Amino acid sequence: MSDLMPGVIYIFNHETMSNEYSNRSIGEILGYSPEEVIQMGDNLFTVLVHPEDLGKLYAHLSDLAKLAPGAVASFEYRVMASDGSERWLRSVDSVFETASDGSMVRHVGIALDVTAQKQAEFALLEINQQLEARVKARTADLEMLNSELGTCMAQRSAELNEVNQDLKDLTYVATHDLKGPINNLSSLTHMLSDAENLLPPEHVETLAWMKDVCHQASDKLDALICVAQAHSGALEQFTDVDIDAATETALVNLHFQTSKARAIVSTDFQAHSAWFLRREMEHLLQSVIGNAIKYQQPGRRPRINIKSRKKPGHVEISVVDNGSGLDLPKDEPKVFGLFKRAHTEPEGSGVSLYAIRRTLDRVGGKINVTSELGKGSCFSICLKDRPATA
Repeated sequence: MSDLMPGVIYIFNHETMSNEYSNRSIGEILGYSPEEVIQMGDNLFTVLVHPEDLGKLYAHLSDLAKLAPGAVASFEYRVMASDGSERWLRSVDSVFETASDGSMVRHVGIALDVTAQKQAEFALLEINQQLEARVKARTADLEMLNSELGTCMAQRSAELNEVNQDLKDLTYVATHDLKGPINNLSSLTHMLSDAENLLPPEHVETLAWMKDVCHQASDKLDALICVAQAHSGALEQFTDVDIDAATETALVNLHFQTSKARAIVSTDFQAHSAWFLRREMEHLLQSVIGNAIKYQQPGRRPRINIKSRKKPGHVEISVVDNGSGLDLPKDEPKVFGLFKRAHTEPEGSGVSLYAIRRTLDRVGGKINVTSELGKGSCFSICLKDRPATA
């Protein structure tokens, strides 16, 4: 049975400081036969153990002499294989035989090859150090730039508008520069997941935590980018946007959500076009319809009606649902607030409706909400008519 074990099983004599037995797995890991290991005698450690770990191993053996029967102790150290390569072992040791005075005579242990795991740990440590260095460098750059901006604003108040634009550009660049390291770290955690069955439980738990942190950081950066674009992103050319076509595109993008929720979507377009931005119209409708699906009333099949009406001076597009609704006016500041949410479930970033309102504010549009808790909501988007000179 010992030959079938994946690790090295051994019996170590504390009086002779030598191995009295090891199974054949030692040949697969280190290239030595069990007989060669026994012949090393009390030179075993000086031959096999890495010089930097030798003192730690002797300390471990000293601690083993005090080990209570039935207890186990673990230790990680480097060893040198017969071909000169370096391997990492993790030993788990327990009392095998004691003298009449209770002192340790022999202990039995199993040593597992954890070289791949240690290499992954070192690679992760190196990446973390690189990330820390980049963050420190970026922080130092930001601190220097903020100091320079403060001095410039104090000395040159006439250049305030130009300085504010530079600051917006800096925020946008910094946000995108951080996206790369977050994506790299996320990729690394998924690579490590492929070797998850080789990791101890505590490292599997740490890896799961890292995945969750990466996901949260990525979502937060995406939200910040969305906010930055709502405030300062370049606007494309206004055109007469086909409301029906924009709605169709939004619904295609939401096909998975509507199918999963078994949502019934109907349209009633009396105004067929609006003077607006085509991509923004699609994004706006997708966000509002997506929220109507997300915040459905439990146990009630979602019903969503999209309407358009021509009003004096503007076109009104309304999205009416039978979802969980809102407690207005208490919830209205949360609905359109940055990183604020009126519902605790399901999860969300609290950015989409804020970004929509900010974009509409920039072009003179509006978004309003009427709602009744437990019965549903109506989000109305008002878009100005095409200017006479356009």
